[in-house]
Amino acid sequence: MQIICAISTAGVISIMEKLEELKTGVYPADPNDPNAPEGKQMSIEEQYSQKGKMKVPKARNITAAPRQVTAEQLIVESQAHTQDPVQRPEQWIPGDEELMDYKLRRRTEFENSVRRQRIHMGNWLKYAKWEENLSEIERARSVYERALEVDPRNTTIYLKYVEMEMKNKYTNHARNVWERACRTLPMVEQFWYKYAYMEEVLGNYANAREIFQKWMTWKPSKNAWWAYMKFEERMKEIDNCRKVFNEYIDAYPEVESYVKAAKFEERLRKRDNAREYYQLAIKELGEKSLDEKFFMQFINFEKKNKETERVRVLYQFALEHIPKEKARRLYDSYIQFEKEHGDKDSIELVVLNKRRHIYEDEIAKDPFNYDNWFDYARLEESTGDLDRIREIYERAIANVPPIEEKPHWKRYIFLWLNYAVFEELTAKSSTRARQVCEQAIQLVPHAKFTFSKLWVHYAQFCVRQKDLEGARRVYGNAIGRCPREKIFKAYVEMELQLTNFDRCRKIYEKYIEVFREASNSWIQYARLELTLEEYDRARAIFEIAVEQSLDMPENVWKAYIDTEINMNEFDRARKLYERLLEKAKHVKVWLSYAEFEKEIGEKSRVRTILSEAYEYFKNEDMSEERVIVLDAWLKFETTVGDKQHLDYVKAKMPAKIKKRRKVTAATQQPGAEPEEAGWEEYYEYIFPDDKKSQKTLKILEKAYKWKKEQKKDDVNK
Repeated sequence: MQIICAISTAGVISIMEKLEELKTGVYPADPNDPNAPEGKQMSIEEQYSQKGKMKVPKARNITAAPRQVTAEQLIVESQAHTQDPVQRPEQWIPGDEELMDYKLRRRTEFENSVRRQRIHMGNWLKYAKWEENLSEIERARSVYERALEVDPRNTTIYLKYVEMEMKNKYTNHARNVWERACRTLPMVEQFWYKYAYMEEVLGNYANAREIFQKWMTWKPSKNAWWAYMKFEERMKEIDNCRKVFNEYIDAYPEVESYVKAAKFEERLRKRDNAREYYQLAIKELGEKSLDEKFFMQFINFEKKNKETERVRVLYQFALEHIPKEKARRLYDSYIQFEKEHGDKDSIELVVLNKRRHIYEDEIAKDPFNYDNWFDYARLEESTGDLDRIREIYERAIANVPPIEEKPHWKRYIFLWLNYAVFEELTAKSSTRARQVCEQAIQLVPHAKFTFSKLWVHYAQFCVRQKDLEGARRVYGNAIGRCPREKIFKAYVEMELQLTNFDRCRKIYEKYIEVFREASNSWIQYARLELTLEEYDRARAIFEIAVEQSLDMPENVWKAYIDTEINMNEFDRARKLYERLLEKAKHVKVWLSYAEFEKEIGEKSRVRTILSEAYEYFKNEDMSEERVIVLDAWLKFETTVGDKQHLDYVKAKMPAKIKKRRKVTAATQQPGAEPEEAGWEEYYEYIFPDDKKSQKTLKILEKAYKWKKEQKKDDVNK
């Protein structure tokens, strides 16, 4: 594929002109500038002084050229114009005297250079190389020795020195240099590698082995041990290889060392020896061996040998001891292995372990997410392992909410309740269930908040254990420390089932004493007496209740009136309605009173009540309530009344008019006038029997009549 360079000829010329302008610093005059003289070129300074800034040159022609040049052509042309590198001419010295003069001159130059820059090793190396090229080995050796006196720890000098000796086949001299180098710089591994390799190439295997043994005393890197082992393997000394591996493991007691030894034995088809190395790694390294990669290698080794049971044991051991987040690949491999070689129970166990793995990850991220603990506990309950279920519950309840606020404890307290239910119903251990309930009650800060369900559950547990006194103690403790309505209700319900009515009365008395303003406490107490047919006691309770300042007194009045109605005490009910109207003349009270009279067939009293209600709201100028009363009255007359009364009520029905009014919005600044927020629609009722509304009704009638005539005229036209 060729890359097209789309640069036109005109564009190239334009760029060259701009470059020339930048060099000279002179630009052509701007034809659009009225201040510029004709035919005169302006410099950069002149343009900057006139306009305050430099004018950006514009591209004159950016169209594609008719002839395109590829990048390949440019490369070929550039290579064609390259020049050959300059070569130094060869110098021939024909005579010995001239050669001696040349050597003397060059040696003098080298000596002067090394004397001036004694520490610069490059001069020494050039000097020695020059002597070596002249086959002056002794002189070159002398130069190297002098350089080593200057810098005896320079690795480059040693390497060049030995290279010269080996190139010229001075083996003993090379050995001497290697010995000096390894003795001076024993941690430079390059010296040991080359020294041992030289002896191996020369066939001196004993010397090479001795070199490796000396090297190993300095505790070199892992690659050095590996090179030693490879040397023995090339020599086919298997026993020596094993010794090297044992020393290597002692020097580097790591998983990798054992694995390398095991793989070496595996290559030799010594399976028992290889397995022994894997087992030694687990035994000697302990927690350091708990690595996913190591166990995968061990398992793959056993798979090759078709040891299915060993593989399964290794999987289970690894998954039990390695953290879940570090054994994902191992777990996936285990699932695949069980699908291939396992039965139904083993596959279910694998799936169960997978779910455990997921829950453990979620719990590790957020231990205060109690929904995960609920799911985890249900999973373990499905297995039936009591010890494991208890372990999960204990771990869950150990995560106490850090903030003592009830919303943070609502889910947490259900862990205790589920734990208690498990111990009672599944584990059949009432002792442990009682301990769980007591620990939960001790843990909750009852001075700030409490949980009624916890007290009730504990009391019901005592009842199921046939410990009534214990249940009463629990309820008594709850009422004394943190009384709640639910606790009172549950306590009363228990005593009712046991038919202990005297205890129920005492509980209700305490209930009313604690929650005096609660209407439900009075109503329930009165209903208890009604159930026992103690009507006078029930009336006495209602009488006391209606004199109290309650949160919802209307419920007490309604219950009192309904009680009298159910006992067919209509006169008492009527008197109660009259007493209620003296305290609250709400429209619902009037309507309820009228409905009561309607049900017992007192039509005249119904009309009287509705008429009184209408007059009351009329005097109080409450239009909405008057309309409600009239609607109820109209419905009554339509159902059971006659035409005369029906017409009478219809004559009182108001006219409904839609109107608009301004809406103002309150301002945040104190003392500021309210702002207008728009308009809203509302309905206004005009009653025929109001004197103020007579004129308005007449005007409305005339307007309605005029509008009707206008419609007729439009139809005729």
